Amino acid sequence: MNPPAFALFEQIQIVMLTMSLDMSLTSLNPAAERLFARPASELLGRAFTTVLDPYSHAKGVLMLERTLADGCVTEWELDHIQPHGPPVLVGYTTTVLRNEAGEAIGLGAVGHDLTAKMELTAKLAETNQQFEGALLQLEKAHSQLKAAQTQLVQSEKMRSLGQMVAGVAHEINNPAGFVANNLTDLARRTPRLRALFDAYAPLKSNADSSQRAAIEQAETAAEIEYLWQDLPDLVKESQDGIERIRQIVLALRNFARLDEAVLKVSDINEGLRNTLRIIRPQCKDRITITEELGELPKTLCYPGELNQVFLNLLINAVQAIEGQGRIWVTSQYRHNVITVSIRDDGKGMDAVTLARLGEPFFTTKAVGSGTGLGLAICYGIVERHGGQLRFESASGRGTTAAVEIPVPV
Repeated sequence: MNPPAFALFEQIQIVMLTMSLDMSLTSLNPAAERLFARPASELLGRAFTTVLDPYSHAKGVLMLERTLADGCVTEWELDHIQPHGPPVLVGYTTTVLRNEAGEAIGLGAVGHDLTAKMELTAKLAETNQQFEGALLQLEKAHSQLKAAQTQLVQSEKMRSLGQMVAGVAHEINNPAGFVANNLTDLARRTPRLRALFDAYAPLKSNADSSQRAAIEQAETAAEIEYLWQDLPDLVKESQDGIERIRQIVLALRNFARLDEAVLKVSDINEGLRNTLRIIRPQCKDRITITEELGELPKTLCYPGELNQVFLNLLINAVQAIEGQGRIWVTSQYRHNVITVSIRDDGKGMDAVTLARLGEPFFTTKAVGSGTGLGLAICYGIVERHGGQLRFESASGRGTTAAVEIPVPV
């Protein structure tokens, strides 16, 4: 071994060792001696599994067999026994060592102590668990507020609840906004920090051997490569969590504004046409919308809220259609009742899902893509008009939503 290579072998802070083809240890560096808590003189000539926890013996043998078969392996994690403590987890990369003729003469392995990474992972898991717990508490509180709101509508106390919910949303939104802004700034600055680190890297060659050793030791202790790899994912996951909170806060605000709509005489067909104009771009060339709007009398209502109902039902219809499909929108006036019907030929719903429509936070969408409040709010709006919201559906047979609004005589 030439002097620089020998110095690297002796001074580097990661485990380096070699083995014969029968998997016996032939050399190991001081870092390996420290991690194994045994001197090289005691281990040389002994099987590699000697330093492994019994539960890792079979995996260690399999790792070396794979190395001989494939030439190398990466990221194999093995537990190592310790004389006065729990096993230490080490991540290994191995290779077959060959002579100038290309003949296999042994095995080489480089290992990273994963203790710090495991501790960081445990802390992150604990933090995530606390975050999920707080989120569940928020959702539970929101669900309780929704149930209270439904009762207060009947007793004409909606305004008080609206003020309370708006206050809760405001108090949540402010710190969430700070966190979101800081995460955005961190995501923006991380590449600059990495560029700065990379710019400093060449300067290590100008340092003396003791300084270089100190730098390498610090980098190893910080697991700097793992840090650069994991940091963007950590920031992205945190941003996704904040976005989920933001969506819940937005739903809370919509909740609080239910009593702020303007009551006036309005043409429901006009609002329905305006809503259809908004939804058509989402259909593109795959969904055909057919309108059959009958003659309706103008009626006293909250037009903005009814438009919100129509928009929500149309969006659900569009999302229920996979590929090509059709949506039929009709309106009619019979027996002093205006009925707006929205029917699609999408995937439909089974009886269990149909029975749960309108429950706060119940959604059939993927986690993170829906709050489960849309239909709950729609039910509240229609009931506020003294009407009813009905659904008919079956799996594979589409869905029909009917909004019935009574017209005072």
